Amino acid sequence: MLVRDIIQAIHPLQVVGNTDNLQNIDIRHLLTDSRQLGTEPESTLFFALKTDRNDGAKYIPQLIERGVRTFVVGSQTPESGLLISHEGESVGTLFLIVDSPLAALQQLAAYKRSLYHGPVIGITGSNGKTVVKEWLYQLLKDDYRITRSPKSYNSQIGVPLSVWQLSEQTELAIFEAGISEMGEMARLQTIIQPTIGVITYIGHEHGENFPSLEAKRAEKMQLFVDCDTIIEDPTHQNIRTCAGVMRALGYSEEVISERILHQTHETILEVNLSALVDNVRYFRSLMPSTTQLTCMVKAFAYGAGSVELSKALQQSNLVDYLAVAVADEGVELRKAGITLPIIIMDPEVVALDLIIENNLQPNIYSFQVLDDIIRAAEAKGLEALPVHIKIDSGMHRLGFYREDMPALLERLQSQKAVQVASVFSHLAGSDEAQFDTFTHEQAAYFQSCASHLIASLPYRPLLHICNTAGIERFPEYHFDMCRLGIGMYGFSFLRTPDTGCRIPDIRNVCTLKTTILSIKTVPAGSTIGYGRHTTLAEPRQIAVIPIGYADGFDRRFSNYGGEVLVRGKRCPVVGNVCMDQAMIDITGTDAQVGDYAIVFGDQLPIQELADKLNTITYEVLTSISRRVQRVYFYE
Repeated sequence: MLVRDIIQAIHPLQVVGNTDNLQNIDIRHLLTDSRQLGTEPESTLFFALKTDRNDGAKYIPQLIERGVRTFVVGSQTPESGLLISHEGESVGTLFLIVDSPLAALQQLAAYKRSLYHGPVIGITGSNGKTVVKEWLYQLLKDDYRITRSPKSYNSQIGVPLSVWQLSEQTELAIFEAGISEMGEMARLQTIIQPTIGVITYIGHEHGENFPSLEAKRAEKMQLFVDCDTIIEDPTHQNIRTCAGVMRALGYSEEVISERILHQTHETILEVNLSALVDNVRYFRSLMPSTTQLTCMVKAFAYGAGSVELSKALQQSNLVDYLAVAVADEGVELRKAGITLPIIIMDPEVVALDLIIENNLQPNIYSFQVLDDIIRAAEAKGLEALPVHIKIDSGMHRLGFYREDMPALLERLQSQKAVQVASVFSHLAGSDEAQFDTFTHEQAAYFQSCASHLIASLPYRPLLHICNTAGIERFPEYHFDMCRLGIGMYGFSFLRTPDTGCRIPDIRNVCTLKTTILSIKTVPAGSTIGYGRHTTLAEPRQIAVIPIGYADGFDRRFSNYGGEVLVRGKRCPVVGNVCMDQAMIDITGTDAQVGDYAIVFGDQLPIQELADKLNTITYEVLTSISRRVQRVYFYE
């Protein structure tokens, strides 16, 4: 949209600056967070929003330095004036001065919406908004070019940024609307202007600013004042809500059934990115403010999806490094737009070119690896390539010993191709109190090795040894950086002293769920599944769910070895788990075909599954097959 059209849309009180040259600029990007500036600053319009904690106006000089030329600011004219010096040259800028930059942002989005005449689906509720949005996208993407809210952009700021994405190519729009207090939904309605309204579950969640549940519902219903159709399933089954939307769009029952059946046959891993960020924030709160944080996203981010999680971590501004196992994982993140430093924990000689070309940082655990990376860097004429030195402090897996330090120093000092970014080690038993003495011995050994390097290098590398358990249990060893892995997903190695339960400060991130395909009443004396290992003593309601050992649902859960959650009731697995299916006993649940079966989640912790298998949570998470669909959402 041209700047001159934007001026007409938001009715600024005053236009100040280089009006002749800048009004014909085509604005493609709206920016409210200076940290998220993309690669087209000249086509970006910055809204200097003011909050209780910050004022976007103070970032205007930085943005001008980075190439942004057009700004929406509050009623005070920036002190910088009309022309700001940039690299010795005068640069033209344009300021649209308004009473409220937020109101202007919303006005502009509403104007953009008025130019679009296709169907718009507006979704609101206490929870389930993002899940329904993503379900609808999967069901409809083959028929429509869809514009939808990114992530969970449903706030007073997020909604206008979502609606701004509408274009001439859009054939269907799907937007979320969330509110936190009375009076907010009317503003969102003018921006979204939905033609089809969708209501998910409305409960007491986030209700502190509403006098009652009835008032909260009435406020949310304002989104639908001009809707042609409103969809609300009384059972709050998201897939049935999606079916209602498809009917409103004119799909036949045959097509709906076929699409729904195809989707529900896919087992889903829901990943709550809000919970992930909250968990990272919790672990950061345990660390000194000066201590950096590395997040481990190897092994497909422990099964949750490395690209999506890395994007969320990068956007959180809580993370300093990411770490993966092999170079291919790092290359995938770079291709996805991840710019954070990435450590390669297990670099291979054949991948050294990839490491260098993609600005990845290898772990050096032997003289051979060190020599190989130095030769590769020198061949490309590089200097000070960041590397990370691994010390074997007692794990006896990879790394240098204390007696290797003199030779290691000599090799490092004799070249300029690489520079040590960090020195680190792995704790072998930081999660178990019985090994605390050994953990202290490891830390002392590590410090002894690191001191040799620090004393002789002309710079100081970062030191780090703590993993998730180390962050919680050994604050004296936080050093310059810590590495967070399983803790991101809602696992703690601390327990409350009164109940012995895990501390409440962290949240579950991953929920593995599937759906019931069929239900049968099986008579007494019948056997279930391959091998006939389960014999029913009485008639039972047996359901089939589309998850098996090929999906990561371990065969050891067979024959009452495991259970799933259906309508809040634990239902045991009966018969042998098959490759693609499993059978469960749902007697007494009133379950129906299409109901969710929760494999693990908030009410059925993954730790229980790990305990049943006599293994660790890492194995359960990383065993989830890539064929299982991942659905990501923010609350």
